[in-house]
Amino acid sequence: MTQVSRPMQIVLLVTVLFGAVWLVALRPKPAEQGGAPAPTAAQAPDAPGAKGLTTAVGKAQGAVGTANQAGQQAAGEQPGTTTPGAPAGAAPAPTAHGKSGAAATPAHKTAPAKAGHAVRVHHRSHRSRAAERHAARVRRANAAHVHAVRVALKRHKAVAIAFVSPKIADARAVAGEIRHVSNFHGRAVVLAVPIGQLSAYDFITLDVPIASAPTTVIVDRRGEATTIAGFADRAEIQQRLADALAVKPR
Repeated sequence: MTQVSRPMQIVLLVTVLFGAVWLVALRPKPAEQGGAPAPTAAQAPDAPGAKGLTTAVGKAQGAVGTANQAGQQAAGEQPGTTTPGAPAGAAPAPTAHGKSGAAATPAHKTAPAKAGHAVRVHHRSHRSRAAERHAARVRRANAAHVHAVRVALKRHKAVAIAFVSPKIADARAVAGEIRHVSNFHGRAVVLAVPIGQLSAYDFITLDVPIASAPTTVIVDRRGEATTIAGFADRAEIQQRLADALAVKPR
């Protein structure tokens, strides 16, 4: 390695010593520099337009506050009152009854519910009226049948009455068979009567036992009654009715 010459070594040594002395003794202090301290953030001069921006922000905040007060007054609340924990300007939370300022309409009182209820009531009333009309027709028919039997007995005609029930297969079959039995040109009355109307014919059934349906009662011209318990076809019923017509009245 090439050695540094003596004069250069002396120059380097002097330079190092001068630098050390300058750092320790000769460097000026901050107070001696004569410059003013750097301005702080609070003392910094306003940037161009900063004052106008601050004024605009203040006006915007004031407008937001005014809008919030107006919304609260429209909702029925005192201005300045907000729900704890809710942000300013937020809509008021609904109460336990589902109200938010104005009263909420219950679901069962809305117009569609009333319309649906009215339709259901109309259907029920229509069905009720139809059922009442049917019951009235049945009562009139039963009354007419009872009257026809009474008149036939007074005129010494024969009577064949089948007491039936729609719930029993044999009774339904007997009701179908007796429809084909002849009335012998008006000299006999032939009927199929529900077992529930048995008490309306007590002027006949008091003398004959009728325990169940189907039971067919044959009354001759003298007013004497006999029964056919259980199923009977049209031929049997018509033959028994012909025998009843053959009996001479007293």
